[in-house]
Amino acid sequence: MTDKGVSERMLITHARLATLGDEPDLVEDGAVLIEGEHIAALGTTTELAMRYPSVERWDAEGQLLMPAALCGHTHFYGAFARGMAIPGEPPSNFPEILERLWWRLDKALTPEDVRYSALVCLVDAVRHGTTTLVDHHASPNAIPGSLDIIAEAVEEAGVRAALCYEVTDRDGEERAQAGIAENIRFARRLRENPRPRLAAAFGLHASLTLSDETLAACVEAADELGM
Repeated sequence: MTDKGVSERMLITHARLATLGDEPDLVEDGAVLIEGEHIAALGTTTELAMRYPSVERWDAEGQLLMPAALCGHTHFYGAFARGMAIPGEPPSNFPEILERLWWRLDKALTPEDVRYSALVCLVDAVRHGTTTLVDHHASPNAIPGSLDIIAEAVEEAGVRAALCYEVTDRDGEERAQAGIAENIRFARRLRENPRPRLAAAFGLHASLTLSDETLAACVEAADELGM
């Protein structure tokens, strides 16, 4: 066993194996050999069991085994909005939803809130077979270091994520600059100390909340980082 408690080699057997890809296939009694963090071999249970007789095995008991799902757009802090009703008349447009729900919620976030909202969503991701996510984060009153908090939760969950902070002018120039700085800081940290499960992106909220000047500052910062 490794220090993370994961077997270095494992043979998953007796699975309904869907390969997808350019030439998708469905192997009714399939097997997969895992070596470290890589898929080393695919085939039938009979075939791989004969080739790797001494490798630790896990019997999938006919469950479907397929490439994991990817989530290309999420907001972990949105975990706190589940089941939340907006008081008053229903919003009639997107800006009203932002002003009456999301921009109130994200201003209330503390570093502890950032951590636990991320963990809640990551548990859901693991439960539903999603192993890679792109998270767009906002916590206007807890900006510096917020991406590190989320990164730690991602690594604790054992999945992969590309993380960014949402740059916006809606809270004034100081916080817009702080958002830019958080993206730069996190990207530099990963460049200096690469972590295979993490990547950095540059977050922008939307055209309706960004000035041309702030967009230009983001482009300049991203270009300097090669992002």
